[in-house]
Amino acid sequence: MVTTEANPTPPFPSQKPPWICTPLIESNSLSKAAGCRVHMKMDMFQPAGSFKSRGIGNYCLKAVNSRPNRPIRFYSSSGGNAGMPFLLPIPTPFISPVKQTNALQKGLAAVTASRSLSQSATVIVPTTTTPLMKSKIQQAGGTVVTHGASWSEADEHTRALVATDPTGVYCPPFDAEDIWEGNKTLVDELLDQLAEEGQSLDAVVLSVGGGGLLCGVQMGLLERGLGHIPLIAVEPEGAAGLAACLKADRLVELDAVTSIATSLGTRRVARRAFELACHGNVRSVVLSDAQATMGAVRLMDDERVAVEPACGISAAVVYDNVLKKVCPELGPDSNVVLVVCGGNSISAEMLAEYRKTYSHLDAPMATQAYTN
Repeated sequence: MVTTEANPTPPFPSQKPPWICTPLIESNSLSKAAGCRVHMKMDMFQPAGSFKSRGIGNYCLKAVNSRPNRPIRFYSSSGGNAGMPFLLPIPTPFISPVKQTNALQKGLAAVTASRSLSQSATVIVPTTTTPLMKSKIQQAGGTVVTHGASWSEADEHTRALVATDPTGVYCPPFDAEDIWEGNKTLVDELLDQLAEEGQSLDAVVLSVGGGGLLCGVQMGLLERGLGHIPLIAVEPEGAAGLAACLKADRLVELDAVTSIATSLGTRRVARRAFELACHGNVRSVVLSDAQATMGAVRLMDDERVAVEPACGISAAVVYDNVLKKVCPELGPDSNVVLVVCGGNSISAEMLAEYRKTYSHLDAPMATQAYTN
């Protein structure tokens, strides 16, 4: 496996970073619901359609600049997640695209970054991956290899391919210093954008899967001397790996992932994510799948922004009055940034089905909240 050394970003002047500075937009509807000023950091507008353009983009950028004038093929393994059940019944024709969000997000980020750096990428997926997901990766310019019945088998094959390819570089999903450094650029941007409006940051709300985004944002806050700023780390009930670690006060692994928000579907978070979450500013919140899906529906209704449940769950923190409970110190003039992390695998049909399936349910309270 080929790895690269960590280095602060922006790392190299010789290559254009494969991510962009995304807009920071104040939302009237979210602000009204929260009782403070809520700004959406629109990372769904990244080249790969999610925040992963930052972390995986930086990882690829470092590899390219560490091998000047040498071709690279990036190898990324992605899971089809087709064996994971929904917590509430949804018609079978509706299930498949959503279940493979995680595969699409990571694969697209690796392919998009490699192309922008004039390199190539291969994404290895298990047999459970749908033709639609494969075609999206191929349309972005990547090569798709199907191997094994699960992500672990696909990942094992990925590492074997890298070992036999002198140009090969293994691209991890979230657990790497270079990925965290790339995600840290989000903090630099939002602080500068707030400062341009004469505003300061009072809290950040983001979704947690493996913890790569959490690592980057927390590192950015700490390096800026903002370790006191509340960081609300949100997970769904069926994939609450970070909350489980905080409750046990040690790194633990979930028995299974059962949430509809499969972009967040990791059985164990990165060790560094757990360590950074133990800092006193992190407030862990766990919500239901119903809240995650209806958060996505309400963002579409209010802001005409189409996001996945993995992002909708952070919006639900605002809509369902959880933010007021975990951050009672926020006032009308406080500035909260909600990271709108991605929207690759969502459609009008999916949102309509979410509304039909979940809108009749009363929004429950946060099922768990661990504050340090």
